[in-house]
Amino acid sequence: MEINLFIFILFSYTPFWEIIDHRWENQLHRSLHVACYYLNPMLHYHPDFKVDYEVKRGLYEYLERLVGNLDVMGKIDLQLESFKTKSGLYGTPLAQLGLKTKTPSQW
Repeated sequence: MEINLFIFILFSYTPFWEIIDHRWENQLHRSLHVACYYLNPMLHYHPDFKVDYEVKRGLYEYLERLVGNLDVMGKIDLQLESFKTKSGLYGTPLAQLGLKTKTPSQW
């Protein structure tokens, strides 16, 4: 009897979970969230971090919307390379310490 009740309760909530999942997916797959994912140093420098086409495209879409100026976007793109490879300021011991002590908003 308990199993039947559990299954009934599970299926009665399914339509609500589907609505929540649909809205959640629509919010997460926006260029702002993708840019935040890419630029979060705690995530970016993790060994399991992967950048696929959707992430790169979302990052550049957000830059285009935020900045708009192609010259400025080019400069940002150069800085993104330093960020990606931990070179320049991003590779200093202080910056590496900040990975453990700072929140993403403090970066």
